[in-house]
Amino acid sequence: MATNGALNQRDLKLVQWLGEAHAKEAELEADTAHIALTEKQSYKKRLRQHLTETRDHKRRVASRMKKLGGVPGEGLNIPGMPSAIGEAAGKAVATVKGQVGSARALVTSQPETHLRNAQEELREEHVEIAIYTRLEALAEAVGDKETAQLAKSIRRDEERMAKFLDAELRRLVKDVVRADIPSNQRATTRRRSSRSSSRSTSRSRSSSGSTRTRRSSSGTRRTTSSPVRSTGSRTRSRARA
Repeated sequence: MATNGALNQRDLKLVQWLGEAHAKEAELEADTAHIALTEKQSYKKRLRQHLTETRDHKRRVASRMKKLGGVPGEGLNIPGMPSAIGEAAGKAVATVKGQVGSARALVTSQPETHLRNAQEELREEHVEIAIYTRLEALAEAVGDKETAQLAKSIRRDEERMAKFLDAELRRLVKDVVRADIPSNQRATTRRRSSRSSSRSTSRSRSSSGSTRTRRSSSGTRRTTSSPVRSTGSRTRSRARA
């Protein structure tokens, strides 16, 4: 554990917040149950990619803590402040979460399991975004450009993952609907309604008369609506002639 006397107040606060970020990354690194429970391959692939990012984030945060005089994986004993949870505590939380997820998978369908897991993952991403947003703001306020840049870079990774999960959540809801809701109880698709609309518009246009422009004997233009003439009208015209 770092000695409080070796750090000034600025670095104590930076190391404390970096320690919280490190503990969260350690927790998410250990929480691999969702990957094991995922059968949708595109979703599973993205989770594996983000696990690699998580390990990189943990390593980079630890490196920055060391440069500031902190010890990664341990809490700081700062008078008047709650200690940052250590890496071991984060892993313990991950173990409990994994057990809950596995138990839920036994009583829910695969689409429902995917959906519930994605919801938890999206929540964790927003927690991380908040952690790195405040760390970046703190670092900027105390003139620590290196920590600010680190926090900004990691925050962007978390935002990209959150964006993916937000879109995936909607796709997974559709999977649940297809699996659990009868087709006659689902909303009519927009594609079908748009086709019906286009067909009715085409019929309306074809039933209306065409507009033509004629020139009278006096030379002036005259616009008339000329519906299709019947055979009887043509016969009467010839008789008059």
